[in-house]
Amino acid sequence: MKSLWKKLAFAAAVIGASFGARAEGSDAPKPLPQREKVIVAMTAKVEAYIPMLLADRMGEFDKENIDIEYTFAKSSDGIVLLSTGRADVLGGQPSAAIFNAIASGADIRVVAPLFVQSPGSKQGIWANNAFLNGRKFTVDLFKDQTVASAIGLGSTASYFLQTELEKVGLSLKDVKFQTMASADILVALENGAVNFGYLIDSIWQKADESKVSLAFVQGTEMSAGSWSFGPRLLKERRDVGEAVMRALVRTTRTYLQGDYHANPAVMKIMLEELQLPEETLKKGVSLTFDPNLYMPADLAARLQKTYALIPEVLSYSELMPEDRVVDQGFIAAAGIPIPAK
Repeated sequence: MKSLWKKLAFAAAVIGASFGARAEGSDAPKPLPQREKVIVAMTAKVEAYIPMLLADRMGEFDKENIDIEYTFAKSSDGIVLLSTGRADVLGGQPSAAIFNAIASGADIRVVAPLFVQSPGSKQGIWANNAFLNGRKFTVDLFKDQTVASAIGLGSTASYFLQTELEKVGLSLKDVKFQTMASADILVALENGAVNFGYLIDSIWQKADESKVSLAFVQGTEMSAGSWSFGPRLLKERRDVGEAVMRALVRTTRTYLQGDYHANPAVMKIMLEELQLPEETLKKGVSLTFDPNLYMPADLAARLQKTYALIPEVLSYSELMPEDRVVDQGFIAAAGIPIPAK
């Protein structure tokens, strides 16, 4: 299947002339009448979240009369913070826990993607070299193995793994998942505590490739994460949510297209915010950020079908429709035309 993102990029180029003026005007700052604080929950400061960090440092939120406050929590705790209104924005994944929260009545919606896998990135599942013992990696080696990831079975990583397993007649039922912090996964892989683990950008760059090897990279047809809004921005103060989105759109279009690692101003902020050695960042590749912040088509359907493969991952049986999970109204308010279904 051709990458949806390539199709969307082509479509954006075609319609760019007709919508360009509208988009430029609509994503321009429209300062809120009074200063507003927006609380953003993240698991940690990693490059996937750089649009938010950069928008803050580059003054794009200031133009909207917004102050950003960060809170850091593991993924499950972040969902609780978001659903209870103690956070306004959550950076993470459209995980099974997000779907379960929405199904139970939480006012949460996925509003924009984080990034798409870049061709040069090695984000994906890695293998312990001692386990391979000189063998070339093949997908059938996953059978009865444990895969370490930050979220576990109900994550977008399981979607990509299921896609690979299907090629050899296996499924997620044939593997086990162990949840651990992203940095700990690399340690566990290198010392052989697990044979397979999902390494994200800014973590795989630190890998000792004498001890671990890339098994396969994450595909490009699904966003590697998402921004989600909670009840305040969805309902009570949708104007604030629209202002947040305008700032993210402007930042993504202005600073994060192409090889932004080559931009000294962006790199300086990344070094300060991510607290990584310069050589580590330079070893990595610039991520791909969609300038229109389109969510993949049928995201809810594809992920729910994957999560539903294993009993009890989802807390409900009837799959939810797309608009119960994704709200594209915020990018529409930033002047971005919503692609036809």
